[in-house]
Amino acid sequence: MPLGALTLESWGESSTMIGLSSAMPGLAAVIVTPFLPRLINYYDQISILKFSFIVVPLSLILLSFTNDLFTWFFLRFTLGAAATVIWVITEIWINSYAKDENRGIIIAIYTSVLSLGFISGVLLLSVIEVENYNTAFYTAAAIAVFAAMPIWPVKDWPEYDVVENISFLNYLKKTPTLMGSSWVMGFLYAGTASLLPIFALQYELNYSESSRTVAWLGSGELLLPILVGLLADRVNKRKLMIVIIIITSLALFIMPYIFSYAIPRIMLLFILGGAIMSLYSLGLTMLGHQFKGQALTSANASFIFFLCLGEIFGPPIIGTSMDIFGTYSFGWVSAGVCLIYLLIFISSGSMKATR
Repeated sequence: MPLGALTLESWGESSTMIGLSSAMPGLAAVIVTPFLPRLINYYDQISILKFSFIVVPLSLILLSFTNDLFTWFFLRFTLGAAATVIWVITEIWINSYAKDENRGIIIAIYTSVLSLGFISGVLLLSVIEVENYNTAFYTAAAIAVFAAMPIWPVKDWPEYDVVENISFLNYLKKTPTLMGSSWVMGFLYAGTASLLPIFALQYELNYSESSRTVAWLGSGELLLPILVGLLADRVNKRKLMIVIIIITSLALFIMPYIFSYAIPRIMLLFILGGAIMSLYSLGLTMLGHQFKGQALTSANASFIFFLCLGEIFGPPIIGTSMDIFGTYSFGWVSAGVCLIYLLIFISSGSMKATR
């Protein structure tokens, strides 16, 4: 995400176009997810997974060969579609494996591993000069190939029944607060990952320093969800979610005021990253408590669907606000979205407090 944003910024593209480009993986996920249950039931899971692990590095390599914006959009779409398949199949397996008594910590460990990959990527990007971004694409492709190696010899893969006709609207009606947490997380995750480096450039940081801000964000995503996961297995999850939303809103609101100062900036990004990822991990934990069996599989796919809807809206809305209202709107628009969700979450009676 930051690689794509900084590459397009070096081409002279506007924040709006950078945001639209960053929305392509989310758009791909929204389109692919409804068809994925049929693909899983028609083909075996491991075959779909292996095919996706071919498409990911191929798309990354092809991105380095084009300077055409619309070709770039298409390749980011294919990259997002393949990544979604890997994501959904893996997450279904993990949530099915977890038990209610330890679901919080297992989901937290899972999201921390996701964040570890995120941090590794942006730290790698921070040591590559903007003039050598093709090297970053080739390196990312090589890492994707390396990640596929443990999967390739696997013959037997855990199979879970998947309901083919998933009604995303039905799950939204059943659990609006949980699907909302996924949407908000997707909005903030894609928006910050894509446009935080662009926001940081306005504070006289160079390209490497700007991309490193996403690593500080990712460090919070790596560590703080573990704490939240431990708490989720012991305290009221609904109240814990309210606290996380408030922390996220406050961090985003004050971001423009303290970003010029190195230590406060690092601390703020650490807390913000952990809070954003905890929206996802805690929501996923609550989902596993509420749904079991086939219903869990379908609810999990719906959870990802709404997250990806958030990823579609986040970068374009934040990017356009930065073009129209200035750099400070990066934090304020994001905080506004959080506060709206907080009001919905508090006022909604559809989700009973779970323990």
